[in-house]
Amino acid sequence: MAKNSTPLTEKVLVSEDTKHILMSIREPGERYGDVIGRVLQERKRHDFIAHLDKIAKEGEFIPLDSDPEYTCLKKEMHRESEHRQAGATVR
Repeated sequence: MAKNSTPLTEKVLVSEDTKHILMSIREPGERYGDVIGRVLQERKRHDFIAHLDKIAKEGEFIPLDSDPEYTCLKKEMHRESEHRQAGATVR
């Protein structure tokens, strides 16, 4: 049974070479449309990761510790962690 239950809406003409490539990467139960959809999702993921890499290399960042809200959250998490550890040793 096909993974995608969305009704088919279009026929897509592909070359014989493209058809063979699609057949070679098709997983059991997948239609050609499912394969194309999976490849497109992988491409979107790849593009997003490339975008994040670019930001990491070229972006300007400020230290989180300079943000008062982050500092407050960090202190609260530290207090909760100490509280849990103290409770664990009492038992």
